[in-house]
Amino acid sequence: MTNSRITPIRTDLAISDLQTQRTELRYKHNIPYLYNSLNIFMQKAGQIHKNLIWHGLPGYNEDMKQEKNLSTNDIILKTLILSSLLVLVLSIRLQAEQEQEKSDEQPYAYLFPAKFRKLTQHLQREDIKVRELREDIELDVEVYRIDRIVRDKKQGKEHRSFRLRTEHRQEKKRFKAGTILVKTDQKPSDKINELLAPTTKKKTIIRKLIRRLKAAEDYPIVILNSYVPITHGPVCPLEEERRFDKPITFETIYDPNDKVSFRGSPVSGLTWFQDGEHYLQVRDGRQYKVHAESGRSVLFFDPNELTEGLKSLPTIDEKTAESISKRIRLTMNPDRTAVLIDHENDLYYCTLDGKTAVRLTSTPEREELCSFDPNGTFVAFARDKDLYVVDIATQTERALTTDGGGLISNGQADWVYYEEIYGRRQKTYWWSPDSSAIAFMQFDDGPVNEFAVINNTDKKQKVEETPYPRAGEPNPNVRIGTVTTAGGPVRWVELDNYLEGTYLITGAGWMPDSKKIFFFVQDRTQTWLDFNTASKRGGQSTHLFRETTEAWIDVPDSPNFLPDGSFLLFSERTGWKHLYLYDKDGELRHAVTKGEWNARQLEHVDEEDSLIYITGTRDSHIAGNLYRVKIDGGKIKRLTKAPGDHRINISPNGRYFIDTWSNDSAPAKVTLYGINGKKIRTLDTNPVYNRQEYRFGTYEQFQIEMTDGFLLEASLLKPADFNRNKKYPVWFMTYGGPGSPTIRNTWSGGRARDHMLAQMGMLVFRCDPRSASGKGACSAWTAYKQLGVQELKDIKEAIEWLNDKPYVDDDRIGMSGHSYGGFMTAYALTHSELFAGGIA
Repeated sequence: MTNSRITPIRTDLAISDLQTQRTELRYKHNIPYLYNSLNIFMQKAGQIHKNLIWHGLPGYNEDMKQEKNLSTNDIILKTLILSSLLVLVLSIRLQAEQEQEKSDEQPYAYLFPAKFRKLTQHLQREDIKVRELREDIELDVEVYRIDRIVRDKKQGKEHRSFRLRTEHRQEKKRFKAGTILVKTDQKPSDKINELLAPTTKKKTIIRKLIRRLKAAEDYPIVILNSYVPITHGPVCPLEEERRFDKPITFETIYDPNDKVSFRGSPVSGLTWFQDGEHYLQVRDGRQYKVHAESGRSVLFFDPNELTEGLKSLPTIDEKTAESISKRIRLTMNPDRTAVLIDHENDLYYCTLDGKTAVRLTSTPEREELCSFDPNGTFVAFARDKDLYVVDIATQTERALTTDGGGLISNGQADWVYYEEIYGRRQKTYWWSPDSSAIAFMQFDDGPVNEFAVINNTDKKQKVEETPYPRAGEPNPNVRIGTVTTAGGPVRWVELDNYLEGTYLITGAGWMPDSKKIFFFVQDRTQTWLDFNTASKRGGQSTHLFRETTEAWIDVPDSPNFLPDGSFLLFSERTGWKHLYLYDKDGELRHAVTKGEWNARQLEHVDEEDSLIYITGTRDSHIAGNLYRVKIDGGKIKRLTKAPGDHRINISPNGRYFIDTWSNDSAPAKVTLYGINGKKIRTLDTNPVYNRQEYRFGTYEQFQIEMTDGFLLEASLLKPADFNRNKKYPVWFMTYGGPGSPTIRNTWSGGRARDHMLAQMGMLVFRCDPRSASGKGACSAWTAYKQLGVQELKDIKEAIEWLNDKPYVDDDRIGMSGHSYGGFMTAYALTHSELFAGGIA
């Protein structure tokens, strides 16, 4: 061996036993295979040609020139050495390329704490879009640990840079609302990575923007590698990019191109799943199933799968299928596995996975008021004023009624019931809990006089006649019956105790066992209410009890039945709305809540612990709170703490509630709480930064004491440049209708319209007369049989109170209102001399 440079390696490899010709031949014959394998490996790895590497190896060229002088063992040994070196070099190069590829892969976003305000502003000035989380959320992120901070001393002091030596790990981490989010799918992406990536060279600017970088600590910027649906929004704009003290003008509120919303965009429409641990939320235009406590979400269904299912139907093309699949609001079956589609006046059914898609109806007439049965096997609907069901599995359609049409309508309210009784809802049929039958109302408008209405929605106006009962004229005749989903005759409930045409059926539903229905009957003036039941087979009804008050009775919510057959029902019998417990036979057991406040709504019943959760006005007549009380009554506990109005959504399992809260100075915020009132997670901060740029006046809410001691709720808005030494005209607004307050401790979109008027140089005054105050039915009853009288008395006293202010010009007071407020404006202008003008 003449080349001493490889002799030690040969000795180290210990191949001194290669002595026999057989061994020499075996290795020698494998050399071409090894050479070829190395070539193939190098080519597949995309490396440079082998000669560029091999020729650079020490002693290679010289040895090849003397190849004929080498023994077989030397050739074998040299080949093994070179092969080892090649593998090592290639491994290093491949690893370097993989690291480079990894560093070149763009993460979805970077996250860092809101406290690094200077960094946020620096990014904004670099024209980088910076967002902030509006919710608390748990995310899987890549966290970097600082091992060393290496400074580059070769550069000038002003340009000195440093490099972080880090090690990273995957971590499940909870981020608070306000955390900064910077997506990388924007330009300049290289600038984003240069500034934020933990693995890149850092310039001195970062040390100024992020203080106290230390070894053995986590780098404050973490990486979110892939897309996650998150509730987020723009950060507060830079100060130099904002124009402050902008007026709120008509264009600010109404211009379709330039209008500004001070309401923000708080998350809404959150619908709980039956497990009580998840809710459905629309994020980025898609529906997600969100884990309540963590905020983690999964796509509830893949719109592409739904599209595939729909477009398999001959009457739905691909474009239409895609459009339907992208709808945010879909009619789902009870277990949320399929949707009901109304397309070109026909009904279609499709599972969310797209595996089953069928057409349910095929008629030129339109199907209306569609609904799934509780078991999800049928769909009911109204067509041409008759009721139908269709079996989803067989697409078999069945008419449940056949006498509808003209003046007869089944399960579909006529105008007066739609407008005045059922809260502008036409659906007046009810599925039994076991899906075996439907209860429904029939309306006969035969006795009702027709009223001429001009339809001016088309270019060519036309006169339409519609049944409309004026005061004192006949109402429609109504009755209630049941019919099985299998068809057969309608079983009508006998109402012989009531004179036809003199009564109203103001509510109905099923008992939990599906054997009976309940329904409310009232006289036309609604001075009493009867609670009745009847068998699903029809026939004579059973009268449980009658309720009366000093004036009228508003239609109550449906009763909430308990396992023993007893039920909870609201009543205003004392002049205040409260919850009462009745036994199964309608005997009153006791009041669950009591006092001079309104229990607004029953939110949840915990049957196991005999607790109920209600919203009410016990602590403020102009705001609602959530309360807990035992079913047997007793001490009531407030669960919501912040002053203001709380709208509540309790999970089916009773573990959580979603609280949408606002007050007169703060936009709506959405928060998840445990049922004990302990905060779990912010769902939306809804910051509404643009309101800081506009000129808002001074708004205050207060009470005005009447001569009889009643406290009216009122508010006054003064212009931003208010001068108490000047005289200001006043614009007074009210509604005044019974039980319809306008003074609420809520954000109300920032009251932009009122501020627009104030910036025109006037005071904006609002006041609810006692009938509209929301302070119990007893206050509303003051309008009974004397509409406008007591309201105007209250308004007069309120205006007199206002006129005592030295800055009020009592010769220039105007008034306006809509609906009942329009009536009150006209009444006040014709029955007083308080106002210089009005708009009704």
